[in-house]
Amino acid sequence: MSAPNASSLSASTPSLAPPSPSPTPAFLRPRPAQPQSRAKRLSHLFLRGRSNSDRDRAVGDRERELWAHSAAPSSHHYLPPAPSSAPGLIKLYGDALSSGANYRSLLAHVHSTARQLIAQVITRYTEREKEGDTEDGATSKHSPEDFLLCDVIGKPIQQPDGAVHWQTECRRGVAPWECPLLLIDMWRPKDGFERRFEIQKKEDYEREEMEKVREREREGDSCGGVRWRRSRMASGGEAEQSERGHRGRNTELRRSISDMNLSLRRRHGNHASKDPRQAGGAAGGGGGIHDRKNIMSMIATDSGEAGSEGSRQAQETEEEKNTTSCDLEVMSQSLILPPTDCPYFLLLQGYDQSKDFVLYIMSGHMHVFGRKPAPREREKERELEKKGSRLLKVDTFLSGPDLLPRHLLVRRDSAVPGHSPKQALVRPYRGAMVTHNGVTLYREAELKPGDLLGLGGHFLFLYRDPRVVPAPPLAFPRHWQSEGPPLCCPAGLVDRQEALRQYLSSTDAVLKFDPRYADTLLQEIISKNCLPDSGGGALAPAYLLSVMIDYASKDLDPALIPQLMLKAANQIKGIVWDKVKEFGDQHPTQNSTDQGVEATIESIEKVSSDLRPLMFWMSNATELLNFFQVKVEAMEKEWEFEAPGDPIISADMDTCSEALALLDDVIMHTFQQCVYHLTKTLYSFLPALLDTNPFSSEEKDKSKEGTKAQSARGGSGGEPEDDVSTLPPTVAGLVEVYRRSLMLSRDASLSPPLTSQTFGYLFFFTNTSLLNTLLERDGLFSWSRAVQIRTNLDLVLDWLQGVGLGDIASEFLKKLSVTVNFLCIPKTRLIQSSWSSLQEDHALLSPAQLHHLLTHYKLGPARAPPSSWTPPPGTELGGDIFESFLDHPPLILPNETPRLDLTQPIPSPELQQEITRLRSFLWGLDQDELPANQRTRL
Repeated sequence: MSAPNASSLSASTPSLAPPSPSPTPAFLRPRPAQPQSRAKRLSHLFLRGRSNSDRDRAVGDRERELWAHSAAPSSHHYLPPAPSSAPGLIKLYGDALSSGANYRSLLAHVHSTARQLIAQVITRYTEREKEGDTEDGATSKHSPEDFLLCDVIGKPIQQPDGAVHWQTECRRGVAPWECPLLLIDMWRPKDGFERRFEIQKKEDYEREEMEKVREREREGDSCGGVRWRRSRMASGGEAEQSERGHRGRNTELRRSISDMNLSLRRRHGNHASKDPRQAGGAAGGGGGIHDRKNIMSMIATDSGEAGSEGSRQAQETEEEKNTTSCDLEVMSQSLILPPTDCPYFLLLQGYDQSKDFVLYIMSGHMHVFGRKPAPREREKERELEKKGSRLLKVDTFLSGPDLLPRHLLVRRDSAVPGHSPKQALVRPYRGAMVTHNGVTLYREAELKPGDLLGLGGHFLFLYRDPRVVPAPPLAFPRHWQSEGPPLCCPAGLVDRQEALRQYLSSTDAVLKFDPRYADTLLQEIISKNCLPDSGGGALAPAYLLSVMIDYASKDLDPALIPQLMLKAANQIKGIVWDKVKEFGDQHPTQNSTDQGVEATIESIEKVSSDLRPLMFWMSNATELLNFFQVKVEAMEKEWEFEAPGDPIISADMDTCSEALALLDDVIMHTFQQCVYHLTKTLYSFLPALLDTNPFSSEEKDKSKEGTKAQSARGGSGGEPEDDVSTLPPTVAGLVEVYRRSLMLSRDASLSPPLTSQTFGYLFFFTNTSLLNTLLERDGLFSWSRAVQIRTNLDLVLDWLQGVGLGDIASEFLKKLSVTVNFLCIPKTRLIQSSWSSLQEDHALLSPAQLHHLLTHYKLGPARAPPSSWTPPPGTELGGDIFESFLDHPPLILPNETPRLDLTQPIPSPELQQEITRLRSFLWGLDQDELPANQRTRL
C-alpha cells in the first residue's frame, strides 16, 4: 500500500510533470524488507519534492542503482552524466530552426530546463549565422517562446535503401520549466521503443494537435467519449459514471485527490468502527496532539529532522501509528496551495460533494462553465461545427441540475481587447441563472478579485486573481462607496423618504420600473405624449421611450427588450395610421376646378397645421429607429459567444427586426403623406412664377398692400430671415409654402437628413413641373419673357439661400435654371451661335429639348431659324422633351448616431417635469401593492 499511495500523491502534485504511460512492474522500486511508518514514508515523499539532490540523499544508493541499470536508453539520442552534477550530452532533432538540419548536440545538466535548451540552440545558430557558416537568417528573429521542445517516443525503422527512418509512436510537448535529462532518468519508454527530443515551432505543433482532435471527433462516439473524460478530469470535473470501478493496471498510481478523499473516508470510518477506544481518544482531545505532530512533520525542512520524527513515530504503538498516518494523509490533501500566476475560482457551495472540487483554475484567457450536454444537445453541436460554427469548449463541467451546457463565460487579459491588463469580464449565456455579488446578472460585467459568482441555485464561487492586490472582504464597506441606502431597501422611514425625494428630483436620464409595470408604463408614455402640444417637447415620446428601454437594457432581463421595442413600434404605428385617416377626412382630393380656392395663404396655413402630427411622429420614429438600431447592435455583440441558431436568440432577433420594420413603415408613410400634400399645395402657386411680370407697377402696388396686410396681422410669426412680406406677390405664395414646410420640420425637430430629403422632393417637383410647363408653352420662348422668369426665379433662390436651403435648391433646380438662362441669351448672340457651341454650353439639355427650344424660338415675324442651328446628321432627336415625375430621388432612411444622449442630464424643464410625473406614477403603482402601514409618504 505504501508505494501506490506515495505515487498517487506525487502524480497529482501540479509542480511535477505528467508521467508517460505507466512503467512496467520490473521498474518499480522494491518493497522494503522491514515495515516503515507511514509518516516516515510521507516525509520522504515531501523531501523528494523539493530538489533532485535531496531526492538522491533520501532515496539511497540501492534504489538509485536499480533505476540507473534498468532499461538503459539508447545511446543514439543522449549520454547520461556520471554524477548528478556533471553535464550530459543530449541531441535535439528537428529543422524548425534551420532548414535541412538533422539534429544539434548540446551539453546539458540535470536541472537544465527545456526553455534553456531552446535558447542555447538559438544562440548557437545565431553565432554561426554571424560567422557566415549558414545562410539561414531567420533564427535571429525568433525567441524561445516561438518554439516548443517535444518528448517523442518511437523507434528507428531500417529502409530497403539502407537509410534509417524514425517512426513516431507518440509525442508530448515539454513544458518550459521541465528538465529533459530528469525526464530521461525518471520515465522510460517500454521495450522496443526509444526516446528523443525534437524542436518544433509552437504554432505548427498546435495546428497539428488541433487536426488530430478533429480527426478523433470525426471517428465517432467512442473516441469522443475518451476525449470527453480526459478533458473533464483535466478541468476539474467528473468523469463518466461508467468509468468508475473499471480501472486498468497500475491506475492506482494516478488516482486523483477526490478518489483518495473517498478512500480515506472509508478507511477512517473502518478504523473508527473497529476500535472504539480510538474514537473515545479523539473525543477526549488526543487528536489535537496528533494533529500538531503531523503539521510539524509536514513543514520540516531538514532531512535529519524528518528522519528523527519518523523514528519517534515508529516507536509508538500500532494504534497510535495508524491514527497518525491516516490523519497525516488527510492533512496532506487538505493543504492545497492555490496557483500564484493565474486566477482561480474557490468553491464555497456546491451540489454534489463527491464530484465537486475545491479549486477551479483559470489557466486560459477564456473560461466556460457548463454541464455535460445531453446526447441530443451534443448532436446539435456537431451539426453546427460541421457548418463552420465555432463553439467555445467548456473548461469546467459542473453537475447542477439547473445549469445550461454553456452557462457562464469569463474572459481576461488578451481575450478582453480594449481593456486594461489583468482585467476580467463575466457574462452569462442566454437563459442562464447567474448572480454577481448577490445581484442577478443579465449581461457582461467587470469581475474583480473577491467577487462572488452564483451559478444556478446551488453553486457559489469566490473569484481570486493572485496577480492583483486582493480587494477588501465583502463584509467591510469600501472607502469609495459613499452612496446612501438603496431605494428599494432603505434603512428606515426617514432614509426612505429622503431617497425617494432625491430620486424624484434627479436630473439623471433614468426611469426605474419593475418588469410587471412595463406595459402600463409604455401605455402611459405614449398616451400622454402623442400630440405635438402635449407639453413635453418635440421629441418627448422618443426620449421617454429611450430612457425606459435604456434602463431595461442595463438592469432587466434581456428577453424584455425585444418585446418592449415591438410593443412601442406597434402603438406608434396605430397612432400614425389614425392621424393619416383623420387628415384624409379633413383634406379630401381636390378637383381641378377647386384649385383657385386652394391658392391662398390661409389654405397653406391650414394644411401645414394639420400636417404637424404626422411630421411630429416622423421625427420621433426616426430618433427611435436610430436608438433601436444601436441597442440591437449591442445585443448582437453580447450574443457573439452564444451558440449559433439558438431558438431563443433567433426569436428575439426576429422580434427586433419586426420592430425596426414597423418604424421604417411609419417613417416612409408619414414622409409620403407630408410630401404629397405639400406638393399638391405647391402646385397651385407655380404658374405665377412663369406668368407674372415682377417689373410692372401693378405688381409693385400689390406687394405694398401685402406688406401692410402682413403687418396688420402681427407679422409672419417666423424669424426675420423667414419673412416673405417684402417679396412681390408673384413669388410670395410659392415661398410661403417653402416657409411653412421649414417651420414644420423645425417645430418637429426633424433630423437634418430627413429635412434635406423633404425639401429635395419639393424642389424636384418644382423643377419638373415648371420645366415641363415652360417646354409646353412655346409662347414663352423669347428674351423678354425669359428675363421676367429669371427675375422671379432669382427672388426664390435668394430667399432659400438666406434660410440655409440654397445648396439643395441649386442642385434640384439646376435644369430649370439652365433652360431659362438659354432663353435669356440676347437674340443677336444667339443667332451667331452654332449647334455644337450651344449644346456644349447647355449640356444638361437633351438634344431633343435643345432642338425644340431652337425650333420654336421667337426670332421675329417670318424669320426662319439660321442654318447653324441645324443638328448634324445622326443626332437623336426622337426622345421625350418632358421630364418624368418618376425620376424622383429615393427615400433613404437615416442610419446615424442618435441625437438623444442619455448620458447627459435631462435636456429641458418640460422633460424633467414629465419624467418626475412618471417616477411618481410608478412609485404609486408599487405602493398600492403594499399594506397601508408599509407605504412611504412624502
